[in-house]
Amino acid sequence: MISLRDLLLSAALLPVAALHEADAQPKTSTWLTTNFQARTHTSTEVTIAYRLFKPVGYDPLKMYPIVVALHGGGERGSDNSIQLTREELAQPWVRDSVQAKHPHFVMIPQCPANLAWSPSAIWDGNRSLPNIGIVQILDSLKREFSLDTTRFYVAGLSMGGFASFELMKWTPNLFAAAVPTAGGGDTAAPAIAQMIKTPMWAFHSLTDPTVSAQRGSRTLVTKMEAALGKAIPRFVSDTGLKNPAPYDSLHGVVTVDSLRKLVYVDSANFLYSEVRNAPGTGNALHQAGWFAAWRHPMLTDWLFSKRKVNGVTSVTPSLSARPFAPANVRVVFREGRTLLEKTVAGAPKESATFYTLEGRRVPAGASR
Repeated sequence: MISLRDLLLSAALLPVAALHEADAQPKTSTWLTTNFQARTHTSTEVTIAYRLFKPVGYDPLKMYPIVVALHGGGERGSDNSIQLTREELAQPWVRDSVQAKHPHFVMIPQCPANLAWSPSAIWDGNRSLPNIGIVQILDSLKREFSLDTTRFYVAGLSMGGFASFELMKWTPNLFAAAVPTAGGGDTAAPAIAQMIKTPMWAFHSLTDPTVSAQRGSRTLVTKMEAALGKAIPRFVSDTGLKNPAPYDSLHGVVTVDSLRKLVYVDSANFLYSEVRNAPGTGNALHQAGWFAAWRHPMLTDWLFSKRKVNGVTSVTPSLSARPFAPANVRVVFREGRTLLEKTVAGAPKESATFYTLEGRRVPAGASR
């Protein structure tokens, strides 16, 4: 067996288990409240408290992306802290490995107690005041800091998942990509036509008792497919990212190797992950949707690869697609799986050896 350490320079192709072990210790509540500056934005419409994380070593001569992370209904208020500490909302963006690879700002606002990020499923053409406030905060931050306005991102859980879809609808040229989890939204054709202008990776738990996957993310994904004129790849997994067997009739279900190809090779703009066999009962089944997202080993690489210029999506060349590997190793996709091809300088191509992403050598002829 060959060591992955000898083959790979990027963590992007480490086995799923290894990626979950990386940064396994979450940041403490004290760390979060210390490193996210408490701020407030007041406009004629609404006052919103928010927290701002500034990347270590911030250099105003450089341009930085920003992630807007939106909490659920249970974190509303004015204490300006529980949106950081009650759920894992802040954790995926401030992991040491993620900030080292993708240094970026994180803005986590808190919705006032008597309001909501979205119009609570009454899609009457009106926009909630806090939803407007999110964009106003971003406008103020881009005047204060050196932000790359082509790389604004939004992610949200539950009510924040609804808000992500709302922002895709109301501001289709603002965000380079969105990650709505355990959410839903406006299914009218004009709304869908706006949403498909923003790359999206949605997550939901099939057995979510709080927000129905069938009426929420699944319906939106299906309508987006119709508007796009093509299927959105669907990755059905348990909480360990393993495909449950047998597959059901949900079309377009892909394996984890196919998902890696979609993220790192094809630079897919639209993905949908649905979690099955989630442990626990009650709210744990609601949380499974965003647990799967925030702990997903490919999510941040996918997100930060997206860029939007004048409403047009592109892939950031320095971050895109193929993970970095030594010169004599390349990533190949053969017979439905991703492999590593290792060659020796000067040797004939036929002498190349192949390995799985777990580092196991593939028998001669099996990869041809």
